[in-house]
Amino acid sequence: MFFQQVSLSGFVANLLAIALVTLAIVPLALLGILIPPLWAVASALVQALVAVLELLARGPLGLWTAAAAPGWGMAVGLLGGALLVMPLPWRLRALGLPLLLPLLAPPLQRPAVGEFEMIAADVGQGTAVLVRTRTHLLLYDSGPRYSLQADAAQRVLLPLLRARGDTGIDLLMLSHSDIDHVGGAASLLARLPVASMASSLPESHPLLAGGVPHRRCAAGQAWDWDGVRFELLHPMPGDYLPSARPNALSCVLREQGSGGRSLLLTGDIESAQEAALVARLGPALRSQVLLVPHHGSKTSSSEAFIGAVAPGTAVVQAAYRSRFGHPAAEVLAR
Repeated sequence: MFFQQVSLSGFVANLLAIALVTLAIVPLALLGILIPPLWAVASALVQALVAVLELLARGPLGLWTAAAAPGWGMAVGLLGGALLVMPLPWRLRALGLPLLLPLLAPPLQRPAVGEFEMIAADVGQGTAVLVRTRTHLLLYDSGPRYSLQADAAQRVLLPLLRARGDTGIDLLMLSHSDIDHVGGAASLLARLPVASMASSLPESHPLLAGGVPHRRCAAGQAWDWDGVRFELLHPMPGDYLPSARPNALSCVLREQGSGGRSLLLTGDIESAQEAALVARLGPALRSQVLLVPHHGSKTSSSEAFIGAVAPGTAVVQAAYRSRFGHPAAEVLAR
């Protein structure tokens, strides 16, 4: 209920581990105080147990996951579990089995055809945005890496995707190479099926070496998913120069659904790239929702750009009390 996952092989693992530890390992460890060679026997049993447990954990029944159930589904599932363990006749206890279904296979909420859902994940100082249509999922950037042992994918994105019932990503778009945008990508690629990637990363980047189909972001690329139009607006093919800064190459993606619903994802573009977009596209930039460029940095969100996009909602992904001062006060004022 709390983590949307359970080990189906755990029952077998506990039958073995409890018996072995209780009847052999603990007695041998205690007797080793008097007869030290028995510690070697206990140690050998522990190593054998660990090997068997690792084998069970890696097997197909090691972990089973489900989406997070709604509140009513959790309540009904708990009632079913209580019925199954009560000292009642089996014909009454069996009624608990169908009551478990809303917890084990909850209904998934998906947008209608022509509509899309956006979730800006709280990853701290970085970017990670989920865009879901009826049958497809796009992840725009993967958040930061917090340390050598932790990143936004492990801490936020994978649990979020698991809770939502998302078992794979159709397109992982990495706007540019800054670590606060690609820090979680390696964990995602290692733990979740990713059908394809798009990015402005250099061809030698290690994230592109895993064999996932990849294309370089370029203005004009477009596709339709479930009645929703996706179009890349930046960078232009000629922008890929050896001297180009990563921010300047950020993939800018616009989504257009039915009823005029629209979203503009901007990466870390700065005022020069904003001016180029306004000059080239003008009113075509208009979008209902804007992911504010560069986390609200004062080098971005120029007046001309904000005027062209004219968003009704602006989303800033930045850390609490950001050490970079994001979002800048003048950006919020604009």
